[in-house]
Amino acid sequence: MMRLSSLFLVGLLLCVSGGSKPGLAQDVPTVAQRAEVARHYGLDPNSALESRVRAASPTVLKMFEALKGPAPTAHTLTEPEKRQLAEAFAALPPLHQRVLRERLRSVNFLNGMPNTALTSTVNPMEPFPLFDITIRAAILHQNVSEWLTEKERTCFDAAGSPLSISIEAGTRDALAYVLLHEATHILDASLGITPPFSPGEPSPSSPPPTAFTRDVWSERTTPAPPYRDPVREHIRFYFGKPLPIDQAEAVYDSLRRTPFVSLYGSTSWGDDLAEYVAVYHWTSHLKQPYRIILRKEGKQVFAYEPMKSNLVRGRIDQMKPFYSKDHQDHTASSPSPLF
Repeated sequence: MMRLSSLFLVGLLLCVSGGSKPGLAQDVPTVAQRAEVARHYGLDPNSALESRVRAASPTVLKMFEALKGPAPTAHTLTEPEKRQLAEAFAALPPLHQRVLRERLRSVNFLNGMPNTALTSTVNPMEPFPLFDITIRAAILHQNVSEWLTEKERTCFDAAGSPLSISIEAGTRDALAYVLLHEATHILDASLGITPPFSPGEPSPSSPPPTAFTRDVWSERTTPAPPYRDPVREHIRFYFGKPLPIDQAEAVYDSLRRTPFVSLYGSTSWGDDLAEYVAVYHWTSHLKQPYRIILRKEGKQVFAYEPMKSNLVRGRIDQMKPFYSKDHQDHTASSPSPLF
């Protein structure tokens, strides 16, 4: 998802990680400003979303240079992959599709990315930000359960252990889930669903909460006191020292005492939103499963279905705006009053 981990990426690039740049994305751009931004950056709001595949920008490529690993290379989509992308866009909630038509400049695919995807702001200093989504091309060949399991396992060291963790989410394309998550970051930055956040700039230690973060988060990466856990705080995806897998059951037992829908969603309020929307849409609208399973020597010893948790389901009403026609007049001009 967006993090590389985000502690590193945020210092290199203005990326969407929940919230938007104060005073810019939250301002109300005029119709003329929106039209000028679209013209300047070559965005046709009437073009099909799947037609916006472009080469990754030099800014994004330069960011990967700083990692001092092999440089990612451009991936050209095959015809089946193009159809896969079109299906992933078509599966998005209505509000996602409307906002992306106005805000998504491009989607890029790279071979050899060290993370799954990132969403970057094209013009962070302008009143109507546009966005690029960059995705690791390898996920085009994975189903969602394969990819989610692979990602989840980066948190744990299972060497020499009979334990294994899996995410069972069906067999649909991983791309559909990844695009849903990343597109939600764009909605967040465009509509202010989580509090404003500007990488590299000082910000209040406790910005005013939004409806989504109130009583759940104290700060961007600090949950409210009832939902903090010293072991879970050490979780790192992709990078950092993994926890011994014999701590996995305690980690997930802690997770099910929170309103977070996934372990990844418990790491920041931006990813909390992106994961909640993704898992909610995945299970409720696409009718797919989402289960966290811990096995010992192949035998299930722990299982958790977040969308059956009363704490998690207590936030479902906040998903209604993503499917409401009432949002149509707000997607490209101002923060919506419904969030």
